[in-house]
Amino acid sequence: MKSIRLKYCTDNGCTFKFVNRANLQRFDVVEKKGSVSITLSLKTGESVSLLSNAETMDVFNQRWSRFEASEEIFFDLAEFEVIR
Repeated sequence: MKSIRLKYCTDNGCTFKFVNRANLQRFDVVEKKGSVSITLSLKTGESVSLLSNAETMDVFNQRWSRFEASEEIFFDLAEFEVIR
């Protein structure tokens, strides 16, 4: 199963969470003022918002297309900051 990898950091360090694509209800990507913002809406009702200033929408779309077409197991969003 394909998954999306998220990175959660606190003062005590960082941990990773994997979200199975089958559990996604919606996957919204928007570019605003040079930042890429992602909202993952899960079937459980939970929502996760992420933000990256380091990636453009074009680069993100290219990476996502490669992930969709490949045998890769997870799509890495560790460089995106999880907004709480």
